[in-house]
Amino acid sequence: MTLYKQILSLPLFQGLSYDDIIEITAHTKFGFMKKEAGSVIVRSGDVCDHLYTLLKGEMTAVGHADDNRYAVEETFSPSKTFELGSLFGLDQRYTRTFTARTDCNLLVLDKREIMTLSDKYLIVRMNILNRLATDVQKFKRAMRQAVPIGTEAKIQRFIRQHCSYPAGHKILYVKMQTLADEISESRLKVSAVLNNWAAQGLIRLSRSTIEIPKLETLFQLKVNG
Repeated sequence: MTLYKQILSLPLFQGLSYDDIIEITAHTKFGFMKKEAGSVIVRSGDVCDHLYTLLKGEMTAVGHADDNRYAVEETFSPSKTFELGSLFGLDQRYTRTFTARTDCNLLVLDKREIMTLSDKYLIVRMNILNRLATDVQKFKRAMRQAVPIGTEAKIQRFIRQHCSYPAGHKILYVKMQTLADEISESRLKVSAVLNNWAAQGLIRLSRSTIEIPKLETLFQLKVNG
């Protein structure tokens, strides 16, 4: 893949003209990183001063609850750019730990380079604002949604709220009782729903682990109120 095409994969540069991309390619310091399968790219809590885009391979992102009672793992493929919002604001640290699931190639852009490009190109500045505004709107929309009725709907909503992307492979690390407490349902009802989903092939259950091969399939499931 040429550098031109790699830059086009970054959401920050969508909408720029060919001449702008050529100029950016010539004057911006892009970094490239290779990570072997199993190696950590960034850790939760690290200072966020670079923007990473996955160009090749697969990576996982794991986010923990503040009290560490549960965690959610998501799998991402190219061209995922992660933690743009963590570059700004009061707490400029990565919120999840990103690990190479397979051998990965990543494009890296320093925050100072991003700020320079933002000053020079209105489209870059608007792309950043649009991305941040979209995240805020999604959060506000989720807060306004009606409280679901029924154990199945409550579990679906819990999973949806803790995933950054509503599709793909996910793993929820949580004890059955903890999940029941989080959604204000009995452990018996939660267990019944999860075992029913497992029987349908929607999830795989193991000790304190709920593996979801395709989250979009689970969300398409008709639930009972």
